[in-house]
Formats: sequence, C-alpha cells, structure tokens
Amino acid sequence: MSGNSTEWEQIVRENTKGMLRLAIRIVGSPADAEELVQEAFLKAFQYQRREKIDNWGGLLHRFVANAGLDHLRKRRTTVPLCEASLAGLTGDPVRQAEASDLAAQLRREIARLPRQQSRVFCLSELDGRSNHEIAESLGINERAVASALHKARKRLAALMAKVLRKD
Repeated sequence: MSGNSTEWEQIVRENTKGMLRLAIRIVGSPADAEELVQEAFLKAFQYQRREKIDNWGGLLHRFVANAGLDHLRKRRTTVPLCEASLAGLTGDPVRQAEASDLAAQLRREIARLPRQQSRVFCLSELDGRSNHEIAESLGINERAVASALHKARKRLAALMAKVLRKD
C-alpha cells in the first residue's frame, strides 16, 4: 500500500467482519473481540510501513488469532459462550450451563496449547480455514499445519475426555 487512505479504508471494510467473527470465536466476548480487531488493524497498518503486504487477510488473521490467544492466556478465566452457540439449547437451563462450562474449559485448554498448535487449531476449527490457507496465513508449510492440527486435536480430546469423566 502506498499510503493511500482510500486503499486502507477498503482493506478495513473488506476484512472487519471476518476478523470480528474470528475474534469472537476465540475470546467469546464481542467487546473484547472489537478491541482485539482494532489492535490488529493498528498493528497491520504499522507493519505495512516497514514491509510490503501481499496477503492482507492472512496477515490480519494471524494478528487477530495471536492477540486472541494472548488475551485468553492472560485472562485464564471463564469466557462467556457466544450466544449463537447456545441457540439450540434454549429452554433447557441445565444444558445451557453445561455447554457454557464446557466451552469455557475448552477455551482454557486451547490457551494452554503450544502457540503454533493453538493458532492452527483456532484458524481451522473456529474460522473454518483450509490447511493451505492456514499455511499461507502463518507462513509455514502445509505439513507443519497438519501436524500441529493433529497434535492439538489429540491433546484437546484427551483433556476434554478427562473433564467429561469428572462429571
């Protein structure tokens, strides 16, 4: 980008909704998500002054995913479950509470994963990106994506199985 404000406005317009969806899926709070997305755009704007950006969506995904995971690691508390995820449980407060508890536990466990695994897992499972898209976004090869995703799923499955056995 050559400092053109119209070009920057278009980048923001084209990417804001997707980045907000990703941030909300990671942190669970729309207010926190908005703050993380604003920080990601600021960081991207500053970054483009030093480096040429070929893939704005990939760069912004990486910044939002990293910021979201850092936010979870710092907070280490229960994160509210997104309302959309509870839509199918209306009318059953016990099931809503259980789902909310499980979602909070899952977010805590994602935050405890090694950084690469948590980034890959979030981009794949929470944002629906392909291994190829994730590799481009993170600047790694697809085999590394597949390996990190496999390890993250395996670890999360084992951890969540322990949580479910406790109940």
